[in-house]
Amino acid sequence: MSERILRALMQLFAIIAKVDEVTDTTKEAIESSNGRRIIEGFLRSELNNELIQKYIQQFDEFLLVHHNGSAKKDGERKRTSVNSVKVLRICSQINEELTQRQKMIVLIRIFEFIHANDQVQEQEQEFVHTVAESFNISEKEYLQLKQFIEVPITTILDEEPFLYVSAKEITLEKAQFLPLEGLEGAIRIIRMESINIVFFRHFGSDELALNGQVVSNERNHILNQGSTIRTTKSAPIYYSDVISRFLSDGTREKISFKVDHLQFHFKGGKVGLHEINFAEQSGKLIGVMGGSGAGKSTFLNVLNGNYTPTFGAVTINGVDLHREKDRLEGVIGFVSQDDLLIEELSVFQNLYFNAKLCFNDLSEKQIKKKVIDLLSNIGLNEVRNLKVGSPLEKTISGGQRKRLNIALELIREPAVLYVDEPTSGLSSRDSENIMDMLKELALKGKLIFVVIHQPSSDIFKMFDKLLILDQGGYPIFDGNPIDAVVYFKTHVHHANANERECPICGNVNPEQIFNIIESKVVDEYGNQTKYRKVSPREWNQRFLENTTITENNEQLDPVKGSSKIANKWSQFRVFFLRDVLSKLANKQYMLINMLEAPVLALILAFFVKFFNYRAGGNSKYVFYQNENIPQYLFISVVVALFLGLTVAAEEIIKDKKILKRESFLNLSRASYLWSKVSIMFIISGIQTLFFVLFGNLILEIQGLWWQYWLVLFSTSCMANALGLNISSAFNSAKVIYITVPLLIIPQLLFSGVIVKFDKLHPIFSRTNEVPWIGNAMASRWAYEALAVTSAKDNYHEEQLFEWNQLKSASGWKRDYWLPEMKNQLNLLANKKTSFADFEQAKRILTNEINKETERWSNLECKDCIESLEKLHKGVPGGGSAQVNIGSFLDMMKKQYNKSYNDYSDSLDTYIAKLGDKKFQASQNQFMNESLQDLVTNRTEVQKILVTEDELIQKDDPLYIDPIGMRFLDAPFYSHKKYFLGIGIDTFWANVIVLWLMTIALIIALYYDLLKKLLDFGERIKWPILGKSKK
Repeated sequence: MSERILRALMQLFAIIAKVDEVTDTTKEAIESSNGRRIIEGFLRSELNNELIQKYIQQFDEFLLVHHNGSAKKDGERKRTSVNSVKVLRICSQINEELTQRQKMIVLIRIFEFIHANDQVQEQEQEFVHTVAESFNISEKEYLQLKQFIEVPITTILDEEPFLYVSAKEITLEKAQFLPLEGLEGAIRIIRMESINIVFFRHFGSDELALNGQVVSNERNHILNQGSTIRTTKSAPIYYSDVISRFLSDGTREKISFKVDHLQFHFKGGKVGLHEINFAEQSGKLIGVMGGSGAGKSTFLNVLNGNYTPTFGAVTINGVDLHREKDRLEGVIGFVSQDDLLIEELSVFQNLYFNAKLCFNDLSEKQIKKKVIDLLSNIGLNEVRNLKVGSPLEKTISGGQRKRLNIALELIREPAVLYVDEPTSGLSSRDSENIMDMLKELALKGKLIFVVIHQPSSDIFKMFDKLLILDQGGYPIFDGNPIDAVVYFKTHVHHANANERECPICGNVNPEQIFNIIESKVVDEYGNQTKYRKVSPREWNQRFLENTTITENNEQLDPVKGSSKIANKWSQFRVFFLRDVLSKLANKQYMLINMLEAPVLALILAFFVKFFNYRAGGNSKYVFYQNENIPQYLFISVVVALFLGLTVAAEEIIKDKKILKRESFLNLSRASYLWSKVSIMFIISGIQTLFFVLFGNLILEIQGLWWQYWLVLFSTSCMANALGLNISSAFNSAKVIYITVPLLIIPQLLFSGVIVKFDKLHPIFSRTNEVPWIGNAMASRWAYEALAVTSAKDNYHEEQLFEWNQLKSASGWKRDYWLPEMKNQLNLLANKKTSFADFEQAKRILTNEINKETERWSNLECKDCIESLEKLHKGVPGGGSAQVNIGSFLDMMKKQYNKSYNDYSDSLDTYIAKLGDKKFQASQNQFMNESLQDLVTNRTEVQKILVTEDELIQKDDPLYIDPIGMRFLDAPFYSHKKYFLGIGIDTFWANVIVLWLMTIALIIALYYDLLKKLLDFGERIKWPILGKSKK
């Protein structure tokens, strides 16, 4: 309070002073007046002793001035008029500085002042009424306060703002009653609802103490938050007991919260919480305190349902929180210590989207109104359109961020709210504002648990109850916060054990409690040892000996959540829109993601655009001659994988804290994941479209736009799903980005491009098929699809593919297969052939002849198979087999010669009809020589492979028809694959495989299989790594 205001107040008191009290103007008479003692009491609540004397002296001087001056006035009416003007002027000055609460205190002291003796003059009543009007105090509250002061205790005021405390039962209709056994006389209490201030007065002969200080029964006193009223014969009266009576309107849903024999053990057996029992009712603010490692966060996580207790139960109105969680949907709210805001969204948007998830039954207009009303109530309406920002790059203050975090839970009005460290990192002013808000919620009937560290005295007093945990999860105190000081001081035999707070300033030092709890043993040299005087187990034992649990056996109906969770489709829309808006608001994110693909395409296409440069400007780029197209296709696949992985790698991990909070809403995991998957697919679709547009334009790849895009898009989507899996499984972004190379490098190595499949380590390599490790790689399917469709489906090859395929088949049979078949036949006739080679030749001839006869409907090798079966090494009579097979092979040679020549002639006819120049131009424009060499294996010397029982074509894999082969056994780069006897174009088959991989990864993501696998691995006690994590 400023000096100017205090001076004005002294003048105001002097004006209202009774004239008959100062007829004797001697110093002794003035100092002995009742009014002066009231002024001293008022000043004592605001100032120290030195200043009290200063302002008392000013009051005395003003009193003499007004008394002497009044004698000189001509009449009573004129004097009253002058004084009224002075009162109004002084009140105007006071209004500019004092809060409404302070004005109410001034008013009650003025009431006491005019009642200092038994006679109250009409003039004094008029002055008091003028002051009340000037202070903007309503007529209703003025009259209520007047009644509180003037009406004797023998007259019961049965009105709403009054409460009576007495040992005798008092029948009341509107007023409240609080029974207190052992209280002599009665206590009358009034609550001024507009500013939530409580005054009381004791009518009795017992000595009464307020916060440990004896107070006069002749005065009215303020009951502040955390205050305690005590008498020598009765139980204490706490502020929470009083205020809860005023707020219990009978219509609010009651909550009975019970913790019964609760224990929690970590995996591995370590005790996190020792047995805890307590019961609480709604309308309480409960503090949880303890040193580091005491188990405060564990305790809160068990109470809110995040952790399942090892023993015991937590029930709300009889419903088990852990076993019947569905019945408590929307009842519980949890505000983490962590910042759970979406940084890219505004204050309004953060709260709006949260409300959309909670209130499916409200219209858009109703939801917006609800959001704006709450923002107004918590003082954030003025900043509602500001972007939240990160804690390091703030646009709103730390206190505002914390209030918004709390508002995310308040919007759905949970009956039980858990708040973890709400004041951490905040200024003392912001801390008090946050706690004021929580206290107000408790007064409205919520049950609020707050874990707090090093609270100020004012914050400490706000708690209705305090629970203290000691190291190892031992409960050591459960009761009123102020009583905690006395409890621990008493147990260590402090000299002033009964002193609850500072007798001068009224402050409580919570740190004193922990200094007592954790005090160390001192050695003979006066140094503190590491051993505590009282161990956690001993404190716990003392607590159990001094504690009795008062159970409430009242049967209450199960609590119903006030919110109605949105359906799965609505949740998907909210998640989708929320994520899209947050990404659009992040300019750097949008810029990088939209430019990354085209920039990579520009760099890649520019540097691989090879052509023979000639001085003089005669150089010309020809797509057919560009030797780097196969590499371009492969790097395109790698880019699609990389973009898909990196864009999705942090998507879930950055939301994990928000998801933990939203888990109390029982939202659909599928809706959230599908929103993420949809957004990732859209981003990947745009990125791969830009990549194909820029890359193919620069390299002059004609046609095949949608084929290229579909393959790269499918690859990127698979990488999105993989990225979302690792984002969900790991708990650190650093670990995720360390993992990305581990996922990309195998895709490069086992794609069949950098290292051919038949050149891998013998354990993995396969001579006639793609090994399983290759089939597990998306890069293998994507690259094969691009290479095959580029070589087969371009405009030029599309016209010739069937002829080229038939010509290739006939040519390979004629040039490689038939000579090898005759070579195998000669091995049968050669006496020097080993037994193993002899048997191998028989198997090869048998299998190959069977495959040929099955392929041609009217082809038969008469008696060939029968004669081969009868043929044995060293046994005469094998001539018929050689004759029959030789004749068959000669016939096949003629057939393949004819077929090859026919297809060659057809191709020549087509080329002649088209014209050599047009044919060459078409080839240069649409085909690529290096790619054709790759898919037809032209650079490979070995054209046929002899295995244990068959001959395998190594030439022209593009043209091989893998009929009769299993889907995964088809040669790499073959144009077709068979599934259940149905031939599928390789392009479509590989795209389907990529999407099957994507679907499998999405299923794994939904069930969080990778995380479960990692968790299982952590639980295993590896001999080298030692104990697993708990």
